[in-house]
Amino acid sequence: MEGSGGGRFVARSALGLAACAIAVAGVFVATEGVTFPVTAPAGPTVTLAPAAAALGCASAGPYHAPERGSVGVPAGLRLCPGEPVTVSVPGTVLDGWDVQGGIVVDAADVVVRRSRVTGDGTMPYGIATTPAGSVRIEDVTLTGDFTEAAIGGDRWSAERVEITRVTSDGAHLGDGARLRNSTVHDFATPPGGAPGGETDALVLQGTGRDVVVEDNRVELGRRAGSAVLVAPGRAGERAEGAVEIRGNLLGGGTYTLRQDGPAAAATDVRITGNRFRRDAERAPMRVPRRAVLEDNTYLDGGQLPDR
Repeated sequence: MEGSGGGRFVARSALGLAACAIAVAGVFVATEGVTFPVTAPAGPTVTLAPAAAALGCASAGPYHAPERGSVGVPAGLRLCPGEPVTVSVPGTVLDGWDVQGGIVVDAADVVVRRSRVTGDGTMPYGIATTPAGSVRIEDVTLTGDFTEAAIGGDRWSAERVEITRVTSDGAHLGDGARLRNSTVHDFATPPGGAPGGETDALVLQGTGRDVVVEDNRVELGRRAGSAVLVAPGRAGERAEGAVEIRGNLLGGGTYTLRQDGPAAAATDVRITGNRFRRDAERAPMRVPRRAVLEDNTYLDGGQLPDR
């Protein structure tokens, strides 16, 4: 999908059909019954016909798996400009967007891939799920001014994602969230943290269950906060599954990895195989005795101090 001023939106159906959209009175209407209202106060709502569950950018070309080691938007990929969007149809695939604002996922099994989301200070999150939403995020770069974090909500998974130069937290991981093979680095907040408080690269929220942070590079730098903060704060029935923090390179913050919250919350936390930089202000970890710690060392192989 390209900008309305001379470009085109493309909606691909499951049969590989494509439909070009035209702008009429502020509403994009596709030839296969796809409607894209763009004037809603909270941003447009994408409503796709059942046979057209993909909204892609013609300039980006067909999807190909990224090269080994790629993180964020693949190099050289041409993206199509887009506005803030709310996705309300299950199974929608958004591919090749350059979104200014954010994406709200209000439907199950949504995919956002090969895209860039740039915050402009108008939305709390770059990509966020509602209670009805779930999303898989692949090969996406998030940057800019989000009032809460680049990613937020429950039931999301992200792989090969880059979060960089954001003005708030990196990501808020609710129940059922997964972050793998991604980088979170170079925050745009001042060294003292965000206005009125700390900055945290990753915050594990929800009820404190069923969260995985694996094989990422998360570096907060020399600022107040933590690279990973385990701080569940929501009451209610807990999801099944442990909090797993494993195989990451972590750095920065007051405490690089910290666990806070009620004594009964997040009782099954497993922190294994992580490597820490020697740049925390106070200590690499501050976690309770009940947390399981195995094979965590400094990056140079040195032993970590007692928790």
